[in-house]
Amino acid sequence: MTTNFKKLPYDPTKLPRELKKYYISSSKEEQGEMLKALGAKELKDLFSHIPDNVKFDKAPFVTEELGYNDLIAHMEALAAKNNLKTCFIGDGLKNYKVQDIVPYVCDLRGLTTAYTPYQPERSQGTLQTLWIYSSTLSMLTGFEAINASFYERSTALYEAIQTATRLVKGSNTALVCESLYPGDIEVLKTQAKETGLNIITVPTDKDTGITNRDTLHKMATDLGEKLACIVFPQVNNYGNLEDVHSLTDLCSELQVQSIAIFDPMLLATEGLIQPSEFGSQKQGANMIVGEGQHLAIGPNFGGPGLGIFGIRYNDKNKNDIRQTAGRFVGRARDINGKDALCMVLSTREQHIRREKATSNICSNQSFVASAAGAAILARGEDGMTEAALAGRDYALQMAQILTQYKGVNLAFPSTPFYNEFVLELPVKVKDLQAKASKANIQLGVDVSNRLHDGRNLLLLSFFDVHNDEDLEKLENFFAENFEAEENDEFLPEIPEDFLRTTPVGLPNLDVEEIKSFYKKLADLNVSPDDNIYPLGSCTMKYNPYINDWAAGLKGFTDVHPQAPIEDVQGSLEVLYEIQEMFKSITGLPAVTTQPVAGAQGELVGLKLFQGYHRNNGEADTRNIVLIPRSAHGTNPATATMAGFETKTVDGVQYGIVIIEADNRGHINFDQLKAEVAKYNTRIAGVMVTNPNTSGLFETSFKEMADLIHGVGGLVYMDGANMNAIAGWIDLNKMGVDAVHNNLHKTWTIPHGGGGPGDGIVAVSHRLVDYLPGIQVVKKGNFFDVEKAPKSIGSFHRHVGNFAHKVRAYTYIKALGGNGVRDMSGVAVLAARYLYERLKPIYPSLPENCENETRMHEFILTISKETFERIEKGGTPKAQAIAKIGKLFLDFGLHAPTVAFPEVYGLMIEPTESYSKAELDRFVEVVKAINGLINETPHVLTTAPHFTPVKKVDEVDANKNLTFMEDLKHLPHLYHNIIEPTVLSNMNIKEICVEIQKAHQKCVEA
Repeated sequence: MTTNFKKLPYDPTKLPRELKKYYISSSKEEQGEMLKALGAKELKDLFSHIPDNVKFDKAPFVTEELGYNDLIAHMEALAAKNNLKTCFIGDGLKNYKVQDIVPYVCDLRGLTTAYTPYQPERSQGTLQTLWIYSSTLSMLTGFEAINASFYERSTALYEAIQTATRLVKGSNTALVCESLYPGDIEVLKTQAKETGLNIITVPTDKDTGITNRDTLHKMATDLGEKLACIVFPQVNNYGNLEDVHSLTDLCSELQVQSIAIFDPMLLATEGLIQPSEFGSQKQGANMIVGEGQHLAIGPNFGGPGLGIFGIRYNDKNKNDIRQTAGRFVGRARDINGKDALCMVLSTREQHIRREKATSNICSNQSFVASAAGAAILARGEDGMTEAALAGRDYALQMAQILTQYKGVNLAFPSTPFYNEFVLELPVKVKDLQAKASKANIQLGVDVSNRLHDGRNLLLLSFFDVHNDEDLEKLENFFAENFEAEENDEFLPEIPEDFLRTTPVGLPNLDVEEIKSFYKKLADLNVSPDDNIYPLGSCTMKYNPYINDWAAGLKGFTDVHPQAPIEDVQGSLEVLYEIQEMFKSITGLPAVTTQPVAGAQGELVGLKLFQGYHRNNGEADTRNIVLIPRSAHGTNPATATMAGFETKTVDGVQYGIVIIEADNRGHINFDQLKAEVAKYNTRIAGVMVTNPNTSGLFETSFKEMADLIHGVGGLVYMDGANMNAIAGWIDLNKMGVDAVHNNLHKTWTIPHGGGGPGDGIVAVSHRLVDYLPGIQVVKKGNFFDVEKAPKSIGSFHRHVGNFAHKVRAYTYIKALGGNGVRDMSGVAVLAARYLYERLKPIYPSLPENCENETRMHEFILTISKETFERIEKGGTPKAQAIAKIGKLFLDFGLHAPTVAFPEVYGLMIEPTESYSKAELDRFVEVVKAINGLINETPHVLTTAPHFTPVKKVDEVDANKNLTFMEDLKHLPHLYHNIIEPTVLSNMNIKEICVEIQKAHQKCVEA
């Protein structure tokens, strides 16, 4: 048979899981054996305990199922529907050359498919890539602490503003310059609603195109102690350079936080001044926020992005960082004194502090950050300068040339710019853009409506992706449409104190050396490609190669999110089809594709609830959210972030009310009924994970939903565990009003070492009119965009993580409705099979629920006697479960989820990706671990034994915080003592012997 495989950069016939039907490794015969072991005959039997009135009558259609060969052709045809033209669009998203290192690093599966580095001993590869990212950004910006990234610029900015309100006591207001990108401001206003945070915008001076300091000063002084911060860009949305020194000085004078928005590419040597030296005294901004997507990848129709956040951490200021959100990577040592890395300051995060966390964010853009760090190294000191100056030189050339035409002038002739500028035109911008489109040019951005001064304003942007031929094309277009007229005006010069005066100091390295280094980093991690990745609640399944190939097609990667709608029909078709797919999968009538993470999906859900109640005149009275105790930490953190502050005022409870579990591990329905009776019409809604975090399906969900709807509340279902029910359970029948789907869990988006994730939200009829972002609609054969009539706003500067929609779309096209059903059915089968085989050996949690029917995951623990043996062996009870998790690393595996949701639990989720033989070996590994901890429990004191570093001292790392180093060369690496792939193929008894030998060696050292 003729195939399209030669078009691929990999050979799918050499990848054992890639060509399996629905990417399910177990054969029908193996599935039959596992079903028999459970006393079942077919997958359908695994769902027999769930009420029929919430099930689909048959497998939902979802989409036409395509074979591998047809899928290749289909995705190529879709990408070709986008028109790639000579593009001078920048504005909300810049566009630089993608370095050769980036696709190479994006093919390193040990990095792309790995989980968040909660197990530092097995995650040094990911941690090193994030260390390089934060260190290079620190060198560019002068800021000592750069976090591991946020979703994108606008959400990073919101987190920075919230940090400012915590630092400036008694404050609740941010002054935001209107010269920021408008999409960012919309996100700020959307998230701030109902929270008590006030976002006030400062108008841009119509003559200068920058912020007027006197206007800002008056607005700031009028606010008095309520003012937390002033937010200003270095390069604004007209391309103009704001007076960052004057604005920083004003913040210092008023004793409020200064938050500067910057473009990292422009901070290269010979570029713009670094934010650490803003101000007349070079005191620097307090916090910085930027977009870093263009450091690594192309526009990708807007995402995944890379939200850069930095804060000062030095001898003068060591406490502000503790009020921030997000992850930081810090330097550490292992128990033998070896240098290592780990995540630090985690006690601020949602999985620990729940409703008291600084944010609900639990993922970052880890892999984009990793790619960005690699790209900065590949460019090096010289290449970064070359890229920055290329855009600058092109902009100067074209500003000089284009203003030689009649009626074409610089809109702000006295204000300096860098690589973007605005022209005032004698004709309507959109008319000129339409002509340009016919000449195969995407002619910048129409910014005429931003200043409301009646002028026709065109923003043109220039980057290193352009060349002389592009500039000539642009010049010729203007020559054809305007009459030449000599203009002697000089271009405004950039003041010297706006420019960088010191080198960044990046190393100039050979790209092959960098490739070799990153390959070694990938080998320090483990991947779901190679073995079961048993993290409960994380759905670490196989990520098909074809998904990444499709997302990397040039028609998708190179299209700008602000390109004309007729040029992005391929991208819009993907979004439209994704909407339709998830309507079918969930049974719900509408979908928003904008959210970029599960946690953001939750936030969207609660903001939708608020919008609905606000429309019904109940915004102030609906102030209670019910959440089960077993919920993900994001749920209570999300409720707080949305504005449901938990407090008691004059004896009256507000915010979150916790619902406990009953003796079956389900929601305590008696308590629920009592709370509903008590709070009644004050209830905004309930947030429930189903199946819950114990792996149990909430069989009374429909009754709960009816109860909540009966008092006018709404029902949010956390869809983190959709891998257990997709294709079987109709969420509309269950009474769900909003649900997010984690594309990086159920729908095979690679975890990337902590992100980017994705979180599509589907809604009931009650919330259709309130959806955020855009809705893609089909008009004949044309795809258009609309806003919902009562839209709550936006949660992303553009349309979300588009490249991830391509990946999920590609996956679902390979499944169709039957494949979706098989996917979740086999996932449940695998988990239940493991549970039945391990249940006789390990006790399970919740206590006394061992006979409750598990779905896709389950929680094991150890007996009282085993705890006692472990304590006698030298490991305190409080550390026992975490230490057992380290033993899994010794068998070439990642650890299960430890101590969540049960403190003394190991949560295991095998997914549908693995064969029966792999599941059986996993059982033998877990049995062997049971033998070790009972017979030789002292080995826990030195676990893990074969990783590149031994147990990392995370306590010391948090006491002695270091967030970066000046990189002069590539960091030194330690290597695996025994490679995970070797361990995976070793005899299990032999591994146990090696563990005991390694322990003895550690003791004697």
